[in-house]
Amino acid sequence: MNVFFSSDISKAKEIFETAGFSKIIFQNDAVALKIHFGEPGNTAYLKPDRVSPIARLIRQLGGLPFWTDANTLYQGKRNDNETHLQTAHEHGYTSANTGAEAIIADEPGDQWGRELAVNYPHFKKLYVAAGALTAGTMIVLTHFKGHETTGFGGALKNIGMGLGSKLGKLKMHQDCLHCPEVKTCRKNQTLDACWFGSPELVQEKIAEYAAGIAAQFKGKIAYINFITDVSPNCDCYPHNDPPVVPDIGIAASLDPVALDQACVDLVNKAAGHDKFRALWPAVDWSVQLSHAEKICLGSRKYELVVK
Repeated sequence: MNVFFSSDISKAKEIFETAGFSKIIFQNDAVALKIHFGEPGNTAYLKPDRVSPIARLIRQLGGLPFWTDANTLYQGKRNDNETHLQTAHEHGYTSANTGAEAIIADEPGDQWGRELAVNYPHFKKLYVAAGALTAGTMIVLTHFKGHETTGFGGALKNIGMGLGSKLGKLKMHQDCLHCPEVKTCRKNQTLDACWFGSPELVQEKIAEYAAGIAAQFKGKIAYINFITDVSPNCDCYPHNDPPVVPDIGIAASLDPVALDQACVDLVNKAAGHDKFRALWPAVDWSVQLSHAEKICLGSRKYELVVK
């Protein structure tokens, strides 16, 4: 599978067109732009000026773009619709600023989401933020960085963990939902979770959520990774450490597995060693990619097309 790459981080619109993504944008088609709005205090998240050219291009092509993400399971400023939307606006994701409205993917107060029937090793049902599935097309825009549980955070994590409902996120993080410390209550709409999922198992579960969500779009889904401000950890923290490598560029593909593999390789080449293994020695980041390949989400083999 081709992975298109440009070292010019200002060329998001051009890489979108070069990768052929315009072909999956149809007239009056709602286009979900999956983004991470960033936790207040964090400055490494994708800024609107990097990605808004894509939203405007989609509108020129006749699509109806909107920014979206699902609420977090943990407490913070993206834990519910009101504060999450406020955070998005404070970080510049407004219609006036970007040409697209920000819409939180969860229904207000709904922690369960939409149930999807699947047939994967770990899951037979997925619980996904319902609003993300209302679009006809999805473009997954990812800030590529390190992560303490998955080694790196790329397209797989952005769509898999990112679009799980609160119940879905809980199921990805948990080794056992029958633990007495875990309580799910539909009546009160509360989730009280402890965190003890092994990195390997969490990665495999994320891959299954990513595959299940991608399948809903029947080929009308594409992925762009921004290998910029590569912080050692997730944008979910209210702070960030300095980048671990200089800005590398933008990569895009129709295959999220090939894309994430290519981005790992580009970072490690720039660092001169396995940077993500050095950051998180206890985490084998390759698990998410090998499992995603096993369940036919994509292939780790790719051809890098440099533009």
